[in-house]
Amino acid sequence: MPYSPYTPACVIEVSGPDAGEFLQGQFSNDLSSLETGEMSYGLWLDRKGKIVADSFVLRRKEEEYLLVSYYCPEALVYERLDSYLIMEDAELRRRTSSVSAYCLLGLEDSFELPDGLPLPADGKFVESQGLIVFAGRRGEGRNFEMLALDEDSSAAAAAFVDSLEWERVEDAELKALAVRSKCPEIGRGFGSSDLPQELGLEREAVSFKKGCYLGQEVMARLNAMGRVRKTLALLRIEFEEGAEALVLPIDLIDGAGKKQGQVRSISGDLGLAIVNLGFDGDMLNGAGASFQLLRGSEEADL
Repeated sequence: MPYSPYTPACVIEVSGPDAGEFLQGQFSNDLSSLETGEMSYGLWLDRKGKIVADSFVLRRKEEEYLLVSYYCPEALVYERLDSYLIMEDAELRRRTSSVSAYCLLGLEDSFELPDGLPLPADGKFVESQGLIVFAGRRGEGRNFEMLALDEDSSAAAAAFVDSLEWERVEDAELKALAVRSKCPEIGRGFGSSDLPQELGLEREAVSFKKGCYLGQEVMARLNAMGRVRKTLALLRIEFEEGAEALVLPIDLIDGAGKKQGQVRSISGDLGLAIVNLGFDGDMLNGAGASFQLLRGSEEADL
């Protein structure tokens, strides 16, 4: 089975008596019922409902949470939270520099983690001696993230992975999985100009039942309206000079010369883009390449 070592772009510890209440007022998903050992995925939005960053939020103790993001920089998330931390009794602590991680792909239910830990159930994580494991969001299939929080746990994680003699895959393989699965990587091509609904994240990453949080009014209004003007689309690319000649993002232009979207991520001959919902054609052009929109069975056949 494959694995991929990586360093998360952001790991922040939030602690204190008001930590949970503070995060609840900032996060797009509902953290009010989160128990110790449970986790949630969601977004940090701006006042217009646009995505600033994403995070997994893990509740490690009653008054301690860990925020983890694959690609959104620590400074971005820290500054976003710190700017709204005024009267609350909560502390933000940067942890990224001391953390190493592995993405584990294709694990069976019976797989045992270090110290005999079982794989965590949905919405939960397991932790032992500085190692934390939780379900990731890399695309189709089961995948898990194993975080080592310090030098000792990092050495233990490396030894454990080496003992498995699995196939090591590089970041390009993770990107390929994300593109093929239409899983937008927030902080890497997607985010700052996008609404959650445009990326299909409203079910996974947004609660429409919780109280006030930054961007909540826009989310409620869009939920009532029922639709946005753009959507995530998978594309087949025909290159003239090869993928290496393309610089992202790429504006997508129709036959009439009108911009209909933008390519944000490319892997091989596939691309992931934001496209206007009103566009009902199949072919678009940009940066000297042709892009075919894949729909229905064409996506399923990949």
